[in-house]
Amino acid sequence: MNSPLEAPAKYRSDVNVWVDEAIWGHRLYNDQTPWLVFLEFLAIFQSRNSEGQALNESRRDGAHETFTYHIPRLIPLRQLIFNNPHIRHLEATLSSDSERWRSWLKTFATDDDFSYLQGRFGSFARLARVIEFFQTTGIEPHRQRRWSSRFLFPYGPNCLYADLPANINGSPDRRFFARSGELLYLMLNRSGAGPEIAKAISGKLLRSDETWNRVVNALLPEGFRADSNSVASTIGYLPYAERPEYAALAETWKSLLQLDLPGETLLDPLMRLSALHMLLYMLRRGNEEIGDTGEPKFVLEIASPRKTTMFELSAENFGANRMLSTRAVRAHVESAKADERWQKALEARAPADAVREYLTERFEWEPDDGPPSGDPDTIFDTLRGYAEKRHQQHVAKVHMEWARQIGLAVSRRGTGTWYSPDDSLLKALVICTVDEGREEYHRFLAKLYERFRLVIGATEAERAFGSLPTDQNAFMQNTQRLEQRLRTLGLLRRLSDDCAYVENPFRSRL
Repeated sequence: MNSPLEAPAKYRSDVNVWVDEAIWGHRLYNDQTPWLVFLEFLAIFQSRNSEGQALNESRRDGAHETFTYHIPRLIPLRQLIFNNPHIRHLEATLSSDSERWRSWLKTFATDDDFSYLQGRFGSFARLARVIEFFQTTGIEPHRQRRWSSRFLFPYGPNCLYADLPANINGSPDRRFFARSGELLYLMLNRSGAGPEIAKAISGKLLRSDETWNRVVNALLPEGFRADSNSVASTIGYLPYAERPEYAALAETWKSLLQLDLPGETLLDPLMRLSALHMLLYMLRRGNEEIGDTGEPKFVLEIASPRKTTMFELSAENFGANRMLSTRAVRAHVESAKADERWQKALEARAPADAVREYLTERFEWEPDDGPPSGDPDTIFDTLRGYAEKRHQQHVAKVHMEWARQIGLAVSRRGTGTWYSPDDSLLKALVICTVDEGREEYHRFLAKLYERFRLVIGATEAERAFGSLPTDQNAFMQNTQRLEQRLRTLGLLRRLSDDCAYVENPFRSRL
C-alpha cells in the first residue's frame, strides 16, 4: 500500500482525534445519505466545470489537490418550493385567480418580490402545480428536514445548491453535505478517466436546456445571479493518490453514461452504485488496517418466503462487515505502539508526559475533558476508547445506513439486518454490468462478483471463501430465485433448459 498523502493542517486541527479521517478521508458521515453524497458531488462538479477544471484537478507529487469550489445558495428558489405552506390552501379556498395572486403575494412575505411570477405563469393554478411537482419529486421528500436542507431532484445545473443552516446566510451546514461528496469527486478525479467522465456528465446529466431545468430558471427573479451569494469551500482530504477502487468507480460511471437513457434516468443508478463502490473502499481500507489480505464480500440472500441458510450466511457477513470499521480504528490506534517514538517515550524521564505528548502529536488528540492523566498504558487506553467512541457516533453507522438506502440490505424488527437486494439495485447492476445487450446468466453472476464482490451462487462463494460452500443447494436455490426475479423485471430470458440470458435493453451498440 502506498503512503498516504499529507493531510491539510486545517483539517487535522478540525477534529479532536485524527483517526477516522486518517483511514478513510475527511470525511464520511452517516447523516449524509447516498443521495446527498451524490448531490454534493454534482454541486462541486458544476462549480469546477464552470471554471473548466471539472475532474481534471492537478496534484503535485506527495500533495493533496488544493482548490476552492462555490455552491449557490439559491434562497428565493428554495423558499418558493420548500418554505411556501400557504399556496395550496389559497388555491383551494379562493375562487378568483386575481384574488389568489394578491393574497399569496401578501402572505408569502420574504425579502424578494415574487410578483413577476404572475406574468410568467398567468394562472395561479399553473404555478401551484409546478411547485407541487418539484416538492413531490424532490430528493428524499419523506425525510423531516428544515426547508433549507431540502433538495430538488437534479434535473440540471439550476437545481444544485448548498445545504444551509436555519440561518440561511450563515456558514454552510456540514451535517447533510458532510464532505462525502468531496471524497467521491476526488476518487473520480484520481481515476485516470476524469476528463472523459466530465465530458459525459456535462453533456448528459447537467444540461442547461433540459426542460425542467429551464422551468426552475423561470421561477427565479429576472437577472438573478446564482453566484452573488454562494458558499465557498476548499476540497476535502482523501488519503491515497492511487487505488483500484477509483478505477472501478470510473468504469461504472462510464458504463452507465454510455447507455441509451436520458440523463435524469441515470441519476438513481449512479447514486446507488457510487455508494456501493464507496462501501467497498471502506471495507478494503478496513482490511488493510487490520492486516487482512482478503477481499471484501457481500453475501446476498435473494428474497425467499421463508428463512433460509442464505439468510444466516448473509446476516453473519453483514455483521462482520459492519464491525470491520471499528476493528480498523482499534488497529490504527494500536499501530502507534510499533513506532520507535513510543519506545522512546516509555524510556523518557517522565514517561507519562512523553507518551501524552507523542499521542497528542500523532493523532491531533484534544480530548473534550482535558489532557488525560495516569500511567502510559492508562493514557493509551483513554485515547483508544476516545477514538472508538467517536467512531461509533457516525462513521461506524455508515455501512448499515448506506447499505439499506441503496437497496443492498434490509432490516426487520426481531430478525436483524442482512444483505438482500431490492429491484432498483438489481436494475442498476444489470444495466451497468451487461455490456453487449445480453449476458449468459452464470457469466453475469461472475461479473457481479468481479466488479462488486456480490456473492450469489456457489461458484462465487468458492472464490470468496476459498472453498466450496457446505450447503451448495442453498446457493443453487438462491441463483434460481434471482433468475425468477430478473425474469419478472423483464431483464432475463431463458432460451432453453441450459441457456438463460440477462438482458440490458439500454446498452448502446455504437
